[in-house]
Amino acid sequence: MKQESKTKIRNKFFRWSLFLLFVAFVTLYLSQATGYYEYEQSRKTAFTEEQIKQFEQDVKDGKEIDINNYLENTNKDYQNNISKVTLNVSEAISKYMKYGIEKMFEGIVKVIEE
Repeated sequence: MKQESKTKIRNKFFRWSLFLLFVAFVTLYLSQATGYYEYEQSRKTAFTEEQIKQFEQDVKDGKEIDINNYLENTNKDYQNNISKVTLNVSEAISKYMKYGIEKMFEGIVKVIEE
């Protein structure tokens, strides 16, 4: 009986694994077939060419050159109100846990020293 249930679990796991691999394959195939990757690459290339032209124009005009003016900002800010609140709660819990642990060890040291 146990052998049959293990076999069923393995078969179920194998089927789900194959299904997930198939879905991943179809997704990647469709993104390639629709030209999504090429579109993203051409968009990046166009942006780079625009930045090079702007840089060359600024050099001709004698403007002050700062490399940060010509680079794309790749830093993404994922914070929203919920993440800010949970970060504050997490920091408060951490602060009070640290305080509690320090006091607990101070008490243990007092007991051991006496």
